[in-house]
Amino acid sequence: MKMLKTLKVLLLAMLVGVAATACNSASEADAVAKKIEQGETLSQSDYTVIIDYLGSFAEKAQPIQDNINNLPAEDPKAQPFVEQFDKLKSSYPLLAKFTSVLDKASAEEVGQDNVALVDKYAGYEWFTSPSWATINTDPGIGGIEMQSPSNDTNGVLAGAVDEEKVVMK
Repeated sequence: MKMLKTLKVLLLAMLVGVAATACNSASEADAVAKKIEQGETLSQSDYTVIIDYLGSFAEKAQPIQDNINNLPAEDPKAQPFVEQFDKLKSSYPLLAKFTSVLDKASAEEVGQDNVALVDKYAGYEWFTSPSWATINTDPGIGGIEMQSPSNDTNGVLAGAVDEEKVVMK
């Protein structure tokens, strides 16, 4: 009985810790958003908050987007994933504001550590990287499952492009 009570106390403490962390992250993002609205200069730690916010969304959105991408267009099986994506997106109300700010910032403004953080998230489909980012597309992160060309023409299917193209040798 005593062990069960101790377990309940530990579980409650863990839940409070998780809730406090989530609230702290949200309050940090809100504080940065307020600085942006007031036209204040952002610090490198503010950019860290922005990049973490956008990266968190991108990481959570990727598996949902992969499921949507891997279904034929207008497949009714995609609807639950679309709804799941919309729900996730609505829980990140600062996406547009933070994306716009990050896109306008220079690598020097955000700082070297944040440049590395941007590069970490740059391969995710829903992370809009600034022009100075290094985008390394990692198939392990996610994406569309593509099929090889079906004919025997030694074609190569190009990756990390906006359109599917078969290049003939």
